[in-house]
Amino acid sequence: MAPLTTTPESLSSSTASFYTACDSTMERSTTASSRSQTLPCPYRAARQLHHELAAHCQIFLEEQLYTSAIHLLNSILASGISRRSPPTKPALIPPPRHLALLNTLIVHPIHTTRAETPDLLQVSALALDYLRNILTVVGPINAGFRAAFQYHAPSRWTRRSGYTSDSDMSDGDSSHDYDSIKGKMANQSGLWTRGQDLWTTVGWAFNTSCLHPHRWRYWKLWLEFMLDVLEMDWAERERLDNASHEPETGQSAERASSTAVRAQSMIAMHVWPDTDGQMALKRIMKALFADGTSMYVASFPEVFDKETRGPKKACVTNKRKRDSVLDLENNKFGDYFDDECFSSGMSEPPTPPKLRTGGRNAENPGPWQQTGLVESVHLRLRFFKLLSAATDDLGKPGDLLRLYENFSFYIKSLPLELFALFVSQRENPLVPEVHVSILKQLFSCLLPSRYQDPQKIDPVAHAQGCLTTAMLQHCYACLPANTVALEDNAKLSLVVESAIQLLWLSDVLEYSEDFEAACEEGMRAREAKAKKRRLGKGRSDARDVVAEDVLAGSQERIRALLCAARIMAVD
Repeated sequence: MAPLTTTPESLSSSTASFYTACDSTMERSTTASSRSQTLPCPYRAARQLHHELAAHCQIFLEEQLYTSAIHLLNSILASGISRRSPPTKPALIPPPRHLALLNTLIVHPIHTTRAETPDLLQVSALALDYLRNILTVVGPINAGFRAAFQYHAPSRWTRRSGYTSDSDMSDGDSSHDYDSIKGKMANQSGLWTRGQDLWTTVGWAFNTSCLHPHRWRYWKLWLEFMLDVLEMDWAERERLDNASHEPETGQSAERASSTAVRAQSMIAMHVWPDTDGQMALKRIMKALFADGTSMYVASFPEVFDKETRGPKKACVTNKRKRDSVLDLENNKFGDYFDDECFSSGMSEPPTPPKLRTGGRNAENPGPWQQTGLVESVHLRLRFFKLLSAATDDLGKPGDLLRLYENFSFYIKSLPLELFALFVSQRENPLVPEVHVSILKQLFSCLLPSRYQDPQKIDPVAHAQGCLTTAMLQHCYACLPANTVALEDNAKLSLVVESAIQLLWLSDVLEYSEDFEAACEEGMRAREAKAKKRRLGKGRSDARDVVAEDVLAGSQERIRALLCAARIMAVD
């Protein structure tokens, strides 16, 4: 029987785990990139800016002439590039602190949602454009993004930056540190100080997808860029590891040597921040599922001060403009003695309306219907894909199993509408092998304890971490959920549907009448079990109405898949 096999290696000694440390020749699919191991470096070499250019850029940045600084840096980066022949000279890149400041400008309120002029608003787009250019041309490693995009305590920046006093940088200091910039934006008000760590920042960014659409617009761009950086950094380090790997070494030495470069990756820096190698799993999972509810807002507060406020009020209202007539003979001095411009200009800007989230009850099912949150699902899955790859290669024994268990637990706890987005086979960044691992974990969470052990049905496939048609038929598809809740039975139906779709898309679904009968048995069982709850209640609440519709729709799609499989089997 043709199985669909998971590829994450099991570092657990449990034989019941669906992760295996098998020695198959199957290509590892949980990595962030599946590029060939023999590809040469796709990036241009790089070196730091010359002394004069670095000083020139620093002046622009410290004087807040960000547009001029970015235009200069783009011109420097483009120099030497020819369409006819590859460049022979290394590209010139700015110091890490310059890159860190540009990253802050992408999402800082002053240049996004609180921008008072088009010029200020333009800075955010220009900064993102330059950072993407440098990522494409020289790559994340040559660009020094690992050194640039690190979080620091405010006290450290105070000691290094000298933004508190001009006397900190003496005229006779010949060893000027061009990686130190004066100004609040580059120091105590910057993203890399205010954000505390990556997962605090990511958690707040995902909170804005539900609560603050005007902020989510920019945080979404920042998340997309940072994911590109993390993924490309991992892929390039994987290429370097593969290029330096020596097959003749022993097995234990082989694993250490083949991941030496990846161990210094940006994602590893944020997943294992402590020297003891402990994985910050709980905080990572919490950040990936932040939804703007009170618990997540308390855990991941806003990054910038008064971040959610809108632009400042105009210093002169329309009414005042009409009254501001200069007539000296009649003692009308226009706005000459009017200090409203100064007083209102310093007043706190208005706060844009905040989306109501409430609780997840029948009358208010929660924020999951917001467009921003639906958009965020793809980004959350991209983070998990990268985490899966890093944990598989660098984690301690049991880390990978705990990662999937925690991720699946959070998915199982989601409201039904969002649960469907996570488990469906619509276009998403996860590879089939990761889907199999998640689906099998969800089966174990949703099915009653009496469900048959898949190891007894297909021992070989189970040992290799596979999902097969036989497993679906005898273990998963034929049973109701472990509760009478309509929502749980609808979720189980969605998982069964997703598993059938996954086998179908992978061309390993084997139709039989017994398989169709098992699926029909499971659909009847789930409907009957959920009906017991409906009969015992006075009336259905809003959540049950939604769950009933989802369950019916899922059953229709399962029957459509079975019909298509039956036709294909006959042909």
